[in-house]
This record gives sequence, structure tokens and C-alpha cells, in this order.
Amino acid sequence: MHTNTRKHNETFIALTALWAFVESGLGGLMHALHLPFTGIFLGGFSVIIISLIARYHPKPYQPIIKATLIVMAVKASVNPMTPPTAYIAVGFQGLIGALLYSINNRHAAISMLFAILAIMESAFQKLLVLTIIFGTAWYKAIDKFFESILKSLSVNSDASYAFTIVVFYLIIY
Repeated sequence: MHTNTRKHNETFIALTALWAFVESGLGGLMHALHLPFTGIFLGGFSVIIISLIARYHPKPYQPIIKATLIVMAVKASVNPMTPPTAYIAVGFQGLIGALLYSINNRHAAISMLFAILAIMESAFQKLLVLTIIFGTAWYKAIDKFFESILKSLSVNSDASYAFTIVVFYLIIY
């Protein structure tokens, strides 16, 4: 086996194993403890690992897709209680990373675009799931909750608190 090919394979195996360990171990722990912003931490780590896989492979599309599938399989076998949204996030990160890095795996702008898209998907995914599951009642409930708090403080306002929270949440991400 050629030295570069062996080095690429060793790097691929190490990075994929690390990614799978973090997704299943840290992800499972954060999910079990109901910690907030799990997506931003795991997504950020995924971005780093996918970027490194792309960096060390001249044609990164196939290795990134392969690593993504391996990570999802390990995640499913280690923690079968993983919510479906976690697989959607990992799958999206792997697919968008593979597509972008197949364009150019050495350009900083590609890495920046990939990081932004991967993290934004995580932020929007949570909002979409909440909206689909809870519907408009969710927004109304948030607005009524904040109205009652402000009313108890003798402050009147007719602003949409749900919209403010959504914008703030997206800014944090």
C-alpha cells in the first residue's frame, strides 16, 4: 500500500472513531442530562472533524459520506434512544460537508460556509420541530406567558415575545 494512501486511511479511521465517540458518548450524556445547546457543541465538533477529513483527503466526498454513515451507525448502536433529529443533523452535516468540500477542500471560504450552514441547520431544525409539533399554539403560549409576567410588573406591551425569542435564539447560534 502506498504511504500516502495508508496515511489517509489511518487519518480517516482516527477522525471517524473520534467523531463517533463524541457523537455517541458526549451526545448521549448531554441528551440524558437535558443540557441546552447540545446541537451547537456537537455540530461544532462535527464541523471540525469533517473539515479535517476533507483536509487530509484529496477527494473528500466519499470519505466524508462514509464517515457520516459510520458515525450514524455507531450512534444508533451505542444509544438507541437517540432522537431522530440527531440523525437528521449528522446526516445534513455530512452531506453538506461532502458537497462543499468536493468543490474545494483547501479554501477557507468553503470551510466558513460549511460551518455557518451546519450550525444554522441545527438552530433552524429545533425551531421547525417545535413549530410542527406545537403549532401556532406554541407561539401564542410564549406571548401569553411573557404578557402575564410584564402585567405583574405593571408593564404593558403588545410585542410578539415569541418572535423576539426566536430572533435572539438564532443570534446566539
